[in-house]
Amino acid sequence: MIESLLKFRLLLALIGFAAAAPAAAQLKEVPAQYHGKWVPTKATCESPAALVVSVDRLTLVNGKDSEALGGVEMAGPGWFPPGYRGIMAVAITEFSGQQPATATFNVQEKKGAAVIEFAPVMPGKNPQQNAYNARITKLNLAKRFPLHNVPLKKCGSK
Repeated sequence: MIESLLKFRLLLALIGFAAAAPAAAQLKEVPAQYHGKWVPTKATCESPAALVVSVDRLTLVNGKDSEALGGVEMAGPGWFPPGYRGIMAVAITEFSGQQPATATFNVQEKKGAAVIEFAPVMPGKNPQQNAYNARITKLNLAKRFPLHNVPLKKCGSK
């Protein structure tokens, strides 16, 4: 009886791990519904300033200047308050690194609205802070791309 119970628990644990694996893999890809070109809501779709979203990267564009940020992961349920059941989704760039930009889709529960935030230089001096500040300063996203905290609309596929 005890042996059967242990086998049953092992089987349940294996099923749980198998079910969790695809969900974890999906968090590393931006869902297709967010792919495409996003421009400021007050601009036309031909705007020189845009965010282009693909399965594994967010590319910032301003005329001829562009910066592709990879290592994207979608924020999990811990990003939102407990019990959150809304439609917002968050993509974090360079998740295992300095996380220089974060895009939020369906902002304020409005389908088709987005905003991108650029990480600021932070005060303090220690090796981790120095590496973070060096990367954020080098990218200089806020100066190069006039999209920080600007409401965005989707124009279609890239």
